[in-house]
Amino acid sequence: MQSLNEGARADQLTGGQALAGQLVAEGVEVIFGLPGDQLMTALDAFVDRPELRYIVTRHEQATTYMADGYARTSGRPGVAMVVPGVGVYNAATGLATAYACSSPVLLLAGQVNRAGIGRELGLLHDVHDQLEIVRPITKWARRITDPADVAAGVGEAFTRMTSGRPRPVEVEIPPETFAEKTTAGVVDPVRVPRAAAEDAQLTAAAAALRTASAPVVVAGGGVVLGDATAALTRVAELLQAPVVTTREGKGAIDDRHPLSVGTAWVNPRMRPVLGAADVVLAVGTRGAGLGLRDGQRLIHLDVDAEQIGRNHPAAVAVAGDAALTLEKLAEQLDQRPDGTAETRAMRATAEERLAAVGPQWEMVRALRRGIPEDGILVCDTTSVAYMCHMGYPVYAPRTYLSTSYMGTLGFGYPASLGVKVAAPDAPVVTVTGDGGFLFGSNELATAVQHGIHTVTVVFDDGAYGNSNRDQRDRFGGREYGTALRNPDWVALARAFGADGMVVNDIARLPAALTEALATEGSTVIAVPMDRLPSPF
Repeated sequence: MQSLNEGARADQLTGGQALAGQLVAEGVEVIFGLPGDQLMTALDAFVDRPELRYIVTRHEQATTYMADGYARTSGRPGVAMVVPGVGVYNAATGLATAYACSSPVLLLAGQVNRAGIGRELGLLHDVHDQLEIVRPITKWARRITDPADVAAGVGEAFTRMTSGRPRPVEVEIPPETFAEKTTAGVVDPVRVPRAAAEDAQLTAAAAALRTASAPVVVAGGGVVLGDATAALTRVAELLQAPVVTTREGKGAIDDRHPLSVGTAWVNPRMRPVLGAADVVLAVGTRGAGLGLRDGQRLIHLDVDAEQIGRNHPAAVAVAGDAALTLEKLAEQLDQRPDGTAETRAMRATAEERLAAVGPQWEMVRALRRGIPEDGILVCDTTSVAYMCHMGYPVYAPRTYLSTSYMGTLGFGYPASLGVKVAAPDAPVVTVTGDGGFLFGSNELATAVQHGIHTVTVVFDDGAYGNSNRDQRDRFGGREYGTALRNPDWVALARAFGADGMVVNDIARLPAALTEALATEGSTVIAVPMDRLPSPF
């Protein structure tokens, strides 16, 4: 392969320098890491690469959360780096979340000394087989022990991570490999071209849609990650079909569009919309929770052929890149008469039913009023976020993040820092609960140190709210292990050098958000509240 560092003496490259050079060649600008013994030679090589920004976190779990937030916002791979053993275990939660959300995250992991790998000698951070830790939550993982393989191995990681369905990968390297020299230089990045579905599949899909009397489009996270929002909107407009998004698909269509009817995530208020369809076009989603009945035909489009028909049998399977395939599909469809009046009525009915759930509906409306149109909302796993999944309007792709089926508690705040790094000019807000925020509130130190300023709204009900509600609703109110004693949120924020405020009236939340977003620092807004009813 052609070297990209022809002006340097290749025989002077250490494995660490080869790593740094390959990361630069792959377009990496930021690494989220936490240093340690086995990584020091690699970190020393980064010193001579000013193109790389190294953001040190206060816990290894934040490295992969931040890399995930960065990746999903920017559309470029996020890179995390940790020590072996305990570092990998700590980072694995973020890796699992990225896997669930089909997010391209590279975890660079250290290893113990080469001679000790797999021998259980009790070396620092030693585990018997580290690759087995990450295999269930990565698309691909590799151990590199020869410095000559570092650049090519990391290059392969990027190729695999970004080809087809994006998902996280892991590369682990022992300390000697970082230190030893190699004559192998940096390699050219390789990207597998995106491809549309086969013509026969497109023809079958178009035929089913042309004859449909009441088509509905379901847009999943693959529409957002595949930059297919414009193509999906075009298909929906030709069909005059209502568009329902999944939780990860929020932003696949502007929620102000007259064909958008909202989000179907465990949302019974969308069942009438889906139930009225004779043909459902599902794009970039596993199709979980659709509840299709006998007689409804499913056209399932996904870049990953293994996902097609996983939850419901597909009448027409369409395997290909979402954007390219939808563009070709649009060429085979005719424009239908305007059907937006019916769709608007569907959305109004769904919103009326959401408004009847409880006070969390007004909380969601207050958030939307206070967050600018170009703002990005990052949701932790918390009661108010559940209502956000169903009712928070999203206007553009890559402006709404959640944890998909992983339901990761504590994801929100660290991930928002990665989001802000990727989009420094965008307003970034996190919705979290009192339980989840304390999983990663220590990263306020990271935010202040590196100038990564976001606004965090902590809805405080003095409990792990969802579990506490289960005990109240299902177990006769026998609370056990779910009530919490919380700190003074304002004092906590200020201890780290951030700002804090308390909002006791939800009507004041929009103004508080506007005020906090206008500052140049990090802000924690605490919202004390009663325990909420189920949003379902």
